[in-house]
Amino acid sequence: MSNLKKIYLAPLQGYTNADYRNLHFKYFGGIDKYYSPYLRFEPNKDLKRSVLKDLDAELNKNINFVPQILGSDIPLFIELANRVDAWGYSELNWNLGCPYPMVTKRGFGSALLNKPDQIRRILDAVFSQIKIPLSIKCRLGFDNSDEIYKLLSVFNDYDIKELTVHTRTAKQMYKGQANPNAFIDIINTSKNTLVYNGDLRSVDDIKGLDVLFNNKIDTYMIGRGILMNPFLASEIKQIYFTRDEKREILRNFHAELLEYNKEKLEPSHLLGRMVGHWEYLSFSFENQHKIFKAIKKAKRLDKYEAVVQRIFAEY
Repeated sequence: MSNLKKIYLAPLQGYTNADYRNLHFKYFGGIDKYYSPYLRFEPNKDLKRSVLKDLDAELNKNINFVPQILGSDIPLFIELANRVDAWGYSELNWNLGCPYPMVTKRGFGSALLNKPDQIRRILDAVFSQIKIPLSIKCRLGFDNSDEIYKLLSVFNDYDIKELTVHTRTAKQMYKGQANPNAFIDIINTSKNTLVYNGDLRSVDDIKGLDVLFNNKIDTYMIGRGILMNPFLASEIKQIYFTRDEKREILRNFHAELLEYNKEKLEPSHLLGRMVGHWEYLSFSFENQHKIFKAIKKAKRLDKYEAVVQRIFAEY
């Protein structure tokens, strides 16, 4: 497998904030673009201070970072795109893929996927009034995967920097299996540069898609697979570490991530945040279920730190 693959880290709300992104870059590498958890823009609502802080150019200066936005109000879209441009970023991503009901009931994210005419109206206005290159992340459709064809007929009329397609419908949420076979038609139909997303957990997954796509795709966006195995992007690029090296890197990564969160979170929220990370990070160890169970049982910080120390010593 070629080591010239480009790997992007998909945004996950509550996980891939600036601290995580910078620590991942420092300890694991292999990522060509890091995407922000989405900025949701709505009329008469200001962006949260925490969201704006996460987009601070100084916090993201060491990585190739792409802010992502979520919404459908045209004037606000243009205003926010121009703000992101002024902050010095070289790309903006529009989220048309988020399937969660709290998002779609507001008409955002994947709720637009069965409304290609509305997407066209938005893109017509946006492309005439912004300078920053725009990429898009979407799904195969809202209710069914055939909706992607009407979407592609819209997207093909615009100079989209990259089009990332998660090969599920919004109705599927994250259940069942992704449908990479549907991506073959997308490859043959799309005029835009494509990025594949969906159920990527291992190097073998990438190798299998290389065969399926006849090596026509060299860029993959991975989310949960990288949280489960932070070394995955490097391994795809044929950079490997020994077992002992991995243990030490993970230990140092966790220690620094914990310190960052100690500085920012109240004790009552700190353990919840770290347990969330271990829901994925535990997959990097043998006996994943036993490890995650032990992490969840630690109800005080001193007990949590003792459990973590034991995990790195024993597994």
